Amino acid sequence: MPTPFSYTTKYKLDRSHFAETFDESFVEQNFMQRYFKAIVLLLIGAAMLLFTEITAYLSWFFVALGALEAVSVRFRRPWWLTRQMMSRAANSELSLTIDEEGLKTTSAYVEYVIHWPDVTRIDSTTKGFVIHHQKGRTYLSNRCLSAAAQQFISNLAVTQ
Repeated sequence: MPTPFSYTTKYKLDRSHFAETFDESFVEQNFMQRYFKAIVLLLIGAAMLLFTEITAYLSWFFVALGALEAVSVRFRRPWWLTRQMMSRAANSELSLTIDEEGLKTTSAYVEYVIHWPDVTRIDSTTKGFVIHHQKGRTYLSNRCLSAAAQQFISNLAVTQ
């Protein structure tokens, strides 16, 4: 009888980890999908300025929100990395356990479990795996996984 698979490791949530996570899991969208919210906010602000008697402060607030949204879309990678590095989780150590039941991540700030039946899809990337589950997506880097753990996840990806 084969022994159940179990793998545990610890790694640091540093800037290089977050950069790899963004690069490998980002889903590219077309122009209109990316800038839709910015365009709508700018149009609302412009319409309020031109066609209503509402105070100009509120109108300019919407225009500024639209501009900020456009900047955040244009510089999405540095924007996202900065937000991650400002979070409490930045530069903290994370413990990852992969076993027959699922993935378990534990740090000083969060404990999260993804059970394999909740996983809908596993995508292999050049540097890791993107695991799609009921609550979103999770990225696992190959640099924190052993060859056996990579093979285990690859086998699960085939059966998904």
